[in-house]
Amino acid sequence: MKAKKTLKETAVEGIYRDIEEGIYKANVIITEGEIVDRYSMSKSPVREALIELCKDGVLKSIPRVGYQVVQISIKEILDLLEVRIDLESANLRRVAPRITSEDLEMLKNLETFINRDTDHKVAANWDRNTDFHIKLCELGGNAYLCETIERALMKSRQYTAQYFHNAWNKNAESNSYFHRATIDALQERDVEKAVSMLQQDILNVRNQIQESFFL
Repeated sequence: MKAKKTLKETAVEGIYRDIEEGIYKANVIITEGEIVDRYSMSKSPVREALIELCKDGVLKSIPRVGYQVVQISIKEILDLLEVRIDLESANLRRVAPRITSEDLEMLKNLETFINRDTDHKVAANWDRNTDFHIKLCELGGNAYLCETIERALMKSRQYTAQYFHNAWNKNAESNSYFHRATIDALQERDVEKAVSMLQQDILNVRNQIQESFFL
């Protein structure tokens, strides 16, 4: 069981979510006082959260002005997806032989499948997609790897807001096609097929962005 989030972690996650939902758009300026009021927190955890987000490249500190939401580039997105493919593929190959029927049932019961037709908001669907990838990672039992993947998925919230809203309705992730295909392959004990489906799920983001902005 994960430890209860600190106030700083809650603020970090809240700002990520506000960026994901388009409340804080690329290049907009936010202030410490604005975040204090929005999340009803004291200055100390908010300041810590803002500093961490600056280190992560999500925000940029502008002295005497505030914090600017950094616009993520297409190259950064592609680099991030490449890292995810390498890490998540390696983890799935390692854990696949140990996955039980109970594990597969748990994956099938995630929100990504149950409510996929009832909520078409990008943020809600992206969160369900994120949940699938994190739960799949957790089956490997490597806390450090899961933390890295979770941070990469949180970073991905930037591009869902900046590039992904227009593409979402056409995106196969919205109906969890590749998630189901990954689970089906695991049930068949076809590890390489499961890895291929997982990779296509991740790369589908790239394909949809390229369709929307370059075709």
